[in-house]
Amino acid sequence: MFRVLLLVTDLQPGGTPLRIVRMVRELPANGVEPIVGCLASRGPLSDALERAGVETVACDAAHRWDVAALKRLAAHIRRLNPDLIHATLFHANIAARLVGRLDRPRPIVTGSATIEVERRMHRLGESLTYGWSDWHVANSRAVADHLRNDLGFPREHVVVIPNAVDVAGIRSASPVDRRTHGFPPDRPLLVWAGRMDRVKRLDFLVDVLDRVSDRMRFFAVFAGEGPERKRIESLVAARAWAGDARFTGWVRDISGWLMASDLVIFPSLTEGMPNVVLEAMAAGRCVVASDIPACRELIRPGRTGVLVDVDNAQAFADAVVGCLVDSEGVARMGAQAVEFIEGRFSVGAVVRQLSGFYADVVGRARGGQATS
Repeated sequence: MFRVLLLVTDLQPGGTPLRIVRMVRELPANGVEPIVGCLASRGPLSDALERAGVETVACDAAHRWDVAALKRLAAHIRRLNPDLIHATLFHANIAARLVGRLDRPRPIVTGSATIEVERRMHRLGESLTYGWSDWHVANSRAVADHLRNDLGFPREHVVVIPNAVDVAGIRSASPVDRRTHGFPPDRPLLVWAGRMDRVKRLDFLVDVLDRVSDRMRFFAVFAGEGPERKRIESLVAARAWAGDARFTGWVRDISGWLMASDLVIFPSLTEGMPNVVLEAMAAGRCVVASDIPACRELIRPGRTGVLVDVDNAQAFADAVVGCLVDSEGVARMGAQAVEFIEGRFSVGAVVRQLSGFYADVVGRARGGQATS
């Protein structure tokens, strides 16, 4: 057994923190004693982890560049004495690189979960400091290629370990009762979920739904929060189908909406490893998605979902309508999607891969000694 400190920016409910929560509960059975740390103050997931028997620490950062938080992190590391630090996302990566070895030499693993196209400072910071990490984990081949080709990371120091999804938990979720939202069951339900920012292209999605509405009626759910919400709500309010759309805000567990949906639409321009697509496929739902590298790793066109040219709103609309009139084909793709996700992206499969990677890294640091 060896100790790993998993470091993130915060422990608020969200993509990366929730992914870590799913995995750390399984790590002890694979020879790893996990500790979860965050740069911010304690969050709701701190309590959830501690109830599961996982120690957590917080650095109480007052803002993104709070130097005092680095001092607190260094003190936590000195006290905990982990065998390895695995940080994920930009600020945690920088913090781990700066203070992770102040008390003694140890492996530093950092990680990326998205393709940075908008945050120039993040791109620059990663490019200048990646050499202070021993390894860097990407959650998809698309992210790995971005790190190597765009940011200059050495190919041999980037490893791909995908996001994990709780297939059984999603499949056992009760579908949202459409009637409580004013949706009778005799019309198709289209679902989008995620953070409402520009890279998700919600204005493009509204254009797609305009074209679908010319041919058939539907209900649409936009599940999520973010800076684009008010603008997109205004766009939808001007549409003839506005009465058949709902904005749910942030949803703690999207599984119920996915299980209730007839189709999930995902028109993002860029992604790392889209959790919503993983979760929709685990729910046995067909996804109509942008033909971008990250989605190509998950969707086999016509087998586990549908990929559409990223700039063609009419093609998206045609794909949506085509799926909605082919219920047998959609059901077949959904069933094959579940099988695909279970084999490669289940929590058990990913944790085994991750713990094996940790064991190899710690073993090398110990000069080939056993890590259990």
